[in-house]
Amino acid sequence: MGWHFRHAAEAEGKPREVASQTLISWLVRWIYPMKLQAILLIVVSLISISINVLSPYIGKLLIDEGIMHADPNAIMRYALILIAIAAGGWILGFARGNLSGRINQKLLFGMRSTVFRHMEEMDIANVNVERTGKIISLIINDISAIGDVTTSGMIEAMVGSLTLVSSLYVMSTLHIWLSLATVSVVPLMLLLSRYFAIKTRQAYRLTREKLSELTSSVEQSVSGSRVAQSFSERRSIDITSFDRLSTETMKTNLRARLVFAMIQPSLNAIMTLSYVILILYGGSLVVSGEISIGILIAFYGYAEMFYRPIIMLTTFYSTLQAALAAAERVYLFLQIKSNVVESEDARWMEIREGRITLKNVHFDYDGNTVFQELNFDVKPGEIVAVVGPTGAGKTTLTNLILRLYDPREGDVLIDGHNVKEFSFESLRKQIALVPQEPILFNDTILENIRLGNPRASNEEVEQVVSELGLNDLIYRMPNKYDTIVSPGGGNLSLGERQLISFARAMLKNPKILVLDEATSSLDSYTESLLQKAMIKLMNGRTCLIIAHRLSTVKLAHRIVFLENGKIVEEGTHKELMEKGGSYAKLYELQFGAAPEIKAK
Repeated sequence: MGWHFRHAAEAEGKPREVASQTLISWLVRWIYPMKLQAILLIVVSLISISINVLSPYIGKLLIDEGIMHADPNAIMRYALILIAIAAGGWILGFARGNLSGRINQKLLFGMRSTVFRHMEEMDIANVNVERTGKIISLIINDISAIGDVTTSGMIEAMVGSLTLVSSLYVMSTLHIWLSLATVSVVPLMLLLSRYFAIKTRQAYRLTREKLSELTSSVEQSVSGSRVAQSFSERRSIDITSFDRLSTETMKTNLRARLVFAMIQPSLNAIMTLSYVILILYGGSLVVSGEISIGILIAFYGYAEMFYRPIIMLTTFYSTLQAALAAAERVYLFLQIKSNVVESEDARWMEIREGRITLKNVHFDYDGNTVFQELNFDVKPGEIVAVVGPTGAGKTTLTNLILRLYDPREGDVLIDGHNVKEFSFESLRKQIALVPQEPILFNDTILENIRLGNPRASNEEVEQVVSELGLNDLIYRMPNKYDTIVSPGGGNLSLGERQLISFARAMLKNPKILVLDEATSSLDSYTESLLQKAMIKLMNGRTCLIIAHRLSTVKLAHRIVFLENGKIVEEGTHKELMEKGGSYAKLYELQFGAAPEIKAK
């Protein structure tokens, strides 16, 4: 009953078709690692079915051989059998629920881990496309819903199908024509079942999408609460947006529940019609002496056993449809392939010199050209500052070196080797990035620094902090190294967070250091303190400084001015200022031109 669906999923707001067979086989593969528990669950379910099918027949014998013949021994014998059946049913039901729950939780654990790892391994081009709230909703809400399909849904479908067949078989052995009369309303029930399946699936498809949009709205509002509270207009916009999405989510849920609310009454009405047929036709057979009263009562039990799975599976659509809609979303998310993949022949390669070379590099974002035939070279141990206006391609340059993106054409080389020859681990363990916005995690300061080298001892962390001159920062914290950083680093200033980010990079002991606008958000005083740490951090390493503000570029051996994806100038600070070109104009915009002194 529950498997004739048109599968579709929302991707970028547009439905994408997923074949039913594909989705079901995909879910079955998730259960395969738990095959022993699944087989045991199936065995327990089959035994439970056998007992349930036996129960009405024992009731028939109790009436015909015990009550109708006034035989106390038969009554006692069959009553005890019914009690034993009830006790066995309780034990089997408990075992079935326990096994189903274990499979469910193991499946959820494995699926969440897989989806989370897939998200972590996706290149940043794909991660940036997906809404944060959609990913959060997918990992938390959608996967929870999937558990009902892969455990309760599939097992109940199997048990229900076998119960249907078993009850129909027993009824046909008792009286074939009465059996046909009892199940004559099934075609009407199937038509209604299909109709409600399509309607419910459509309703819950919209519900899952609206829920992910609502999650995105909440996530954005929480992360931007400081800005929102600073601007009353923004707060009003956030509240209005949330209310709109919340209202839309409520309406889609109500539409889905309205459809669901119609299912059981409709099917109950059809089942009642079958009971009327059973009583009228079966009663006439009893009156004529063709069947006994016990057979008629047994028929009533088997009819209930026959229709109950149909109604259960159909009324289960509220969960089943939401779960299948969620399964489609997870399935499609896992089908997203990274554009940047580790080469089959990639291996651990040591960066010995730290030379960086870009040869004839072409790169674009979704057709928007960033680089065309870019050639760029950084000598071993050289400190090169890359400056230029916003959108010139400075951060893209670092992303190519870290192989977060691959060029459309051309080569990115380190020590003469294409970065594609490096395994991801070897490349990124030997290159440290200090971004503009330092990312700290809800852990101790010690562990946030130790991210640079998880195997570093406490003494090694303390040595790095001391070398960078950050002891004062650590020891003025409430619990020193054990101070817990609040989510997002809210209990630390931006400068303190950036200093911890520098210590993390230093602990990594990288061969190549990339500073991507590392001081652009700081005031001049804090920036001057950070420059002392930067000098120690850059010593003896190939270093690439990406900067929009020019106060830190004087530390560089060479300055490269990037504009519209092309190198338009390069040289020392003094050379470029004397040239009076793009760099000098940018410098004058930031610091003002030196006053020209005229002779009197």
